[in-house]
Amino acid sequence: MHCKIQCGVTRSVVIAAFAVMVLVPSARSDDGRKNCESAPIDHGKGGTDESPVGCQGSQNSGAAQVSIEKEKGKKRNLFRAWLDLGDQVQARQPDWLSPLATTSGRLKQEFRYDIWDQPASGRNRSYQFGGNKGLEFITSSRTQILIGVPTYTLVSPNGPPGGFGDLPLMLKFRISSAERTEGNYLVTFLLAATVPTGSHRYGAGEAVVTPTMAFGKGCRRFDVQSTLGVNLPAGDAAKLGRQLLWNAAFQYQAAWKLWPELEANSTFYTTGKYAGETQLFLTPGLGIGRAHLAGRFRLSSAVGMQIAATQFHTYNHRWMFSTRVSL
Repeated sequence: MHCKIQCGVTRSVVIAAFAVMVLVPSARSDDGRKNCESAPIDHGKGGTDESPVGCQGSQNSGAAQVSIEKEKGKKRNLFRAWLDLGDQVQARQPDWLSPLATTSGRLKQEFRYDIWDQPASGRNRSYQFGGNKGLEFITSSRTQILIGVPTYTLVSPNGPPGGFGDLPLMLKFRISSAERTEGNYLVTFLLAATVPTGSHRYGAGEAVVTPTMAFGKGCRRFDVQSTLGVNLPAGDAAKLGRQLLWNAAFQYQAAWKLWPELEANSTFYTTGKYAGETQLFLTPGLGIGRAHLAGRFRLSSAVGMQIAATQFHTYNHRWMFSTRVSL
């Protein structure tokens, strides 16, 4: 009888221990769920309420984190897609360096800043910062936009107060092109414009639209780039006049990333103050680049001087300095 009692007690202890081992974790899990489902909230006056706010807060926090990560992933994917698009577009055209004064028909991802320095009246010098250049970025397989920096003009040491010129904008539409091994040429339509944001001294006072065709052809290390366009002021045509613009740049890709060039920059005044006049500048220059800067960024620059080749000219001996950071 004593053995039966002892065995019965032992059996009871084993069963109880087994029950504790199995049921306690389940109870804790259930309690956790119940706590999430009905966590008491003290409203400050002795009353309580059961609300899933605590659990939902935890779940919502996790969901929000996932959403943020997805959004970041989308942004990264969009940026990467834009970079890939730029690479593809630039790979389907010649890799020439942009000339100093002649607008290149290439579509580019680039920030460009030019500085001009020329003699002015009264033994002064006129400095122009910006050169109607700025940020260029590709928007589709055939288009590129330029948002320029208004040029700041300073006449020193005894000139009038300095000031900003008008805001330059440009749309490029590539009609046709081929890389170096497939033909080495391009044909691009350019639509440039200036918005009259400048001061009365340095701004045109009216918007000016300049439709232009750009052409280019290369042969081995030599290339020719040319543009033909016309300035069309939106108002005050009697003062601003219309001008036919023709530019041509002859480049050679030499060793050590050097690009010697010679440009011809012509303006034919058809109406306005200088109607019937023609001015031609010859612009010898030297470009350097593109050199690896950091990551995907590359640096190039150029320097040259515009020298008047006609008796009529509105300025002369203009030094041109250009810096470009491309992507």
